[in-house]
Amino acid sequence: MNKLQNTDSSIRMEESGSKIILHLSGSITQKNATEFKLKFDFLKQKKIEFVFVDFSEINDYDTYLVVYLNSLSEYCTKHNIELEFVNISDKIQQFIKVFKSRKKTERTAEEDISASKLHIIHIGERAVVFFSELYKLIEYLGELTIKITKSIFSPSKIRWNDFGELFANAGVYALPISALIVFLIGMVTGYQGASQLKQFGADIFIADLIGISLTRTLSPMLVAILVAGRSGSAYAAELGTMKVSEEIDALKSMGFDITYFLVLPRIFAVMLAMPILVIVCDFVGIAGGLISALMSLDITITAFINRLQMALSYGDVFTGVFKGIVFAFLISAIGCFKGLQAKGGASAVGKYTTSSVVAGVFLIILTDAIFTFLFQALGI
Repeated sequence: MNKLQNTDSSIRMEESGSKIILHLSGSITQKNATEFKLKFDFLKQKKIEFVFVDFSEINDYDTYLVVYLNSLSEYCTKHNIELEFVNISDKIQQFIKVFKSRKKTERTAEEDISASKLHIIHIGERAVVFFSELYKLIEYLGELTIKITKSIFSPSKIRWNDFGELFANAGVYALPISALIVFLIGMVTGYQGASQLKQFGADIFIADLIGISLTRTLSPMLVAILVAGRSGSAYAAELGTMKVSEEIDALKSMGFDITYFLVLPRIFAVMLAMPILVIVCDFVGIAGGLISALMSLDITITAFINRLQMALSYGDVFTGVFKGIVFAFLISAIGCFKGLQAKGGASAVGKYTTSSVVAGVFLIILTDAIFTFLFQALGI
């Protein structure tokens, strides 16, 4: 029998063949840490297969007991030695359970999950978040539609004080950049179309290409994307800042309906500005296409305008205007929805502002695709 001992603590080792019993006694604390060697090479030298730790003689202990037992457990696991605790009281057992390191257990659990499983879990979590957000958005749009309908019969509920400024920001100030972008797109469309039509001697049909593509799709969609980047993001940032600074809560506590007070004025401002922007950009885009046609093809302004009158109908123009109104509703509604969702601090405002632009652009393109198939099916 070997014995390590001082006035406060001791370890007695009883060896029997391939088995060792460690009797811990006295005070097992940090103060006596030097008495307990954390190296257990003697177990390997003696070719030990079983180690029993006896707790019956322990008088005092602290977290160092857990450190010692963890080290012993790791060594035994590494060298295929079976470890067992005997004569351990419920109090000590509970103490060890509370402070025992779980680092190895957590690492093992992570290692058991393969990369493919983690990828599937991540996809599932993202899907849950997506459908949760989609449910909230549909619920919000339904509530918004009801209140818009009610506001038609009682417009006094809406706060109109800021409507002029909101309309100017969404329409007047957005006109220069929108007109420039659509003008350039009209020129590019004209050049691309001219290079193909010229091969077949169908120069005059450049008017059909430019007029119909711009009025039905390109003009409303491009204007909507620009407005989503300007007004949609602005609404998300404004309402998000009010939300995180608790101004929204203050207004609610004073009895204001946030939808009538803040949301509907913004929605109506964008819905009124969008048709005007679309019509103006239709003219500007066609002008850009006309310039490229005159420079690339052998046609005159009179021939272009005459063909445009034959190819383009009021249905094409009003189809684009109708799309613009729907896009305006989606842009402003998404911007307000994301702003009212913001919570946290300044980073949350930036996050939800970015999310509003991404969601707005996605819905614009998705809605335009739906309208394209719908109008084709209806023969519009």
